[in-house]
Amino acid sequence: GTLFALAFLLLTSSTPNDRAFAQKSDPIMSLAGRWAGPATLVPDSGPSQAYTCVATYFPTDNGSRLTQNLRCKSPDYQFDGTTQLQIADGKITGRWMDKVNNLDGNVNGTVKPDGFDILLSGNFFDAKMTVVNAPCQQSVKIVLEEGLPVKTISAVLKKC
Repeated sequence: GTLFALAFLLLTSSTPNDRAFAQKSDPIMSLAGRWAGPATLVPDSGPSQAYTCVATYFPTDNGSRLTQNLRCKSPDYQFDGTTQLQIADGKITGRWMDKVNNLDGNVNGTVKPDGFDILLSGNFFDAKMTVVNAPCQQSVKIVLEEGLPVKTISAVLKKC
């Protein structure tokens, strides 16, 4: 559960929808509000686990800063996290914190025309995240380093 919380907290931290990205000069501002949807964790062994997640975004400083709150739950697990990001010149940097498990780490990434490529790091793992944007929807996939109890995490969050 902890690894899921760390990785998923970051996966939803900086993902504008593609219409806003293509049509607005500041796509981060389009994140404002509530996004919700399912997520699936694929463990190294055993069955996949389904989660329901809600992310709330608060962009400030004309989109150069973003605070995100994320709550996810399954029948057996839940977490509550916060991410603080800075966005400048096509680069994403920031910090994340998992309030339930008292863990934190760094976010570093690059803005692309259709989404983001991001490296998530923390005390216990590194992971690569790809975000692909579609109208009113964020499709996210995280691939964790080998040897961890989780292989991948994927999610589809919707705003519209």
